[in-house]
Amino acid sequence: MLEKYQTQIAKNPEVALIHVSCDETSGDALAWARQEGFTWPTILFSDLERAGLTQYEAWPGEVRLVDREGVVLTKDEKEAFATISLKN
Repeated sequence: MLEKYQTQIAKNPEVALIHVSCDETSGDALAWARQEGFTWPTILFSDLERAGLTQYEAWPGEVRLVDREGVVLTKDEKEAFATISLKN
């Protein structure tokens, strides 16, 4: 995921990646993200409702490509990154 992010998302202002963490605390989630080199926003799974993300019915490890209106375009990681690469 990190390589795909760096090559297809990081420099694209039209795309944002949000990581949903299963960690119990934001400190643990942040420590893991730093260790892995993740630079995108991380939300605790327990905070999904507060973040307004429950509508996407995604579990940690799953992918959702959502347009700017909030419509899910795909739930398939390969298809999501293929779509994103077309926008680069």
